[in-house]
Amino acid sequence: MTKRCIYLTFVGGNVPRETNYRWGDEVSTNRYFQLTALDWMRRSVIPFHPDEVWVVLTKRARELWGTAPEEGKLSLREQLYAQAEHMGILIKEVDFDQEPCDQSVWRNFDVLVRKLAEVSEDLRSEAEVRLAVDVTHSFRYFPMLVLTLLHYAHVVQGAELDLILYAVETGDVLDLTALAQLQQWVLEMHRALKGPDASGVERLVREVKESVAGRDRSRRSLLGPLQTFSEKWNMLWEALRLTKHFEVSSAASATIEALEECERCFMQHEDEMVDFLPLSRILKQVREQIEPLCEKEWMPLMLAMVRWYLDRGMIHQAYTTMRELYITEACILAGVNVFDHDKREALKNLAYAQRGEAKRASDENESFSAIISELSQEQRADISAFQNQFNADIDAVSQYRNQLNHGFFQKNLPKTRETKFRDRLLKFVRHLEDFKKPREGGHI
Repeated sequence: MTKRCIYLTFVGGNVPRETNYRWGDEVSTNRYFQLTALDWMRRSVIPFHPDEVWVVLTKRARELWGTAPEEGKLSLREQLYAQAEHMGILIKEVDFDQEPCDQSVWRNFDVLVRKLAEVSEDLRSEAEVRLAVDVTHSFRYFPMLVLTLLHYAHVVQGAELDLILYAVETGDVLDLTALAQLQQWVLEMHRALKGPDASGVERLVREVKESVAGRDRSRRSLLGPLQTFSEKWNMLWEALRLTKHFEVSSAASATIEALEECERCFMQHEDEMVDFLPLSRILKQVREQIEPLCEKEWMPLMLAMVRWYLDRGMIHQAYTTMRELYITEACILAGVNVFDHDKREALKNLAYAQRGEAKRASDENESFSAIISELSQEQRADISAFQNQFNADIDAVSQYRNQLNHGFFQKNLPKTRETKFRDRLLKFVRHLEDFKKPREGGHI
């Protein structure tokens, strides 16, 4: 895919003084930062190669940018056009409103959004729009506006931000790209925390590694572990989404290990990577969410999964896990392999038999009697006590689920809603948790 790279810069209403601009080991003396920035881009000091320069001008700025700062000197306009011609790039002048009112801010926002939309429409799917923004000589409110604008353009038009530059009065050039990336981190982290996957975080880490924000060695040292963590996190969410119960605990543990490696990197490079500090705070919430899924015992693990599903409105995965949980606990009480399909079916049919559904118990599993006869009297008593306590819940879960799925299509079947079904499932979860507590204390 080809790229259309745009360097977006602003001309203020005052003539700046000559300054020694510094970027790493590079020093350039100039009155106008735009000229220095383009020269650094031309020489790959700044790793961004524009195809176009968009110069944003108010009425006052337009008067100044065509005027030489002193006799015998070229105006910014003349110098910028000459440099653009030398680099083989286009310059577009964009008029901005300078009225001191709220409407002016939104008009300016709309101007750039429309300009970016026009580029996106011209390119269609043939290329992507990438931006470098210089807010050095911009208006006082514009650094804040540009963050909102670029986030909006990313979501609506797919525009990608590679760089935000700001040269302070001392001449130090700051890279503020992380402020815009933080908006993306927060958005994708929020999506991942709410589920059902972390693919957005995984994609974002790859994009940041490929962008100019990844040029710093200390940042690269963190982005590697972050990429590993995001991949593990996404694999965990995939196992949960597909109700792969047997993979969840190990996937959660692997994700926590990867997260701990990220935390170690933060501690080692804390002073160098202050722009990642907000992300480290979000990762604490991630840890709190994942740790319950590291359980090795089946009942607390599956109960944690049910709560995870219910928190995300994944009602059918919650239902499936609840059904499997009852059978799994019966297998544990019977001392049989929870992955043995025939024995799982036999114990399920034992519950049918206890409810008086003898035909289902005998017809659906030919080895039913043989498997049940292998159980000791104590195991049968434990299973019977468990199933007697929860038969009503098992029936109710199925009943509410049928009402949820089919209640609107069967004339005499009661109807229910997802909120009611969710509340009922939470009630059954609490019932199972209460059952588990006395067993953990050695009483049953």
